[in-house]
Amino acid sequence: MYYVYILVCLDTGRSYVGQTDNLLRRFRMHCEGSTRTTREKLRRPVMVHWEAHPTRAAAMRKERYFKSGSGNRAKRDLVAAGRREFDAIV
Repeated sequence: MYYVYILVCLDTGRSYVGQTDNLLRRFRMHCEGSTRTTREKLRRPVMVHWEAHPTRAAAMRKERYFKSGSGNRAKRDLVAAGRREFDAIV
């Protein structure tokens, strides 16, 4: 199983989209700052959305969609919904 996920930085509000085969390990890497892509961009990441895909190719297609112009609006909607849920818990 492969996952597409969206992280948001609580400090800056910036979002990050990625894909992985081990969601928990990847999130820990982001939190520890051991990933090059989010080391400086996301200081306190929160995972606001994730979805499972049966193949890596499917996960990569969805990741590309979220990073594209047409998928950016869908990503922003998911980020907003996830932030509301996170804020309600905290």
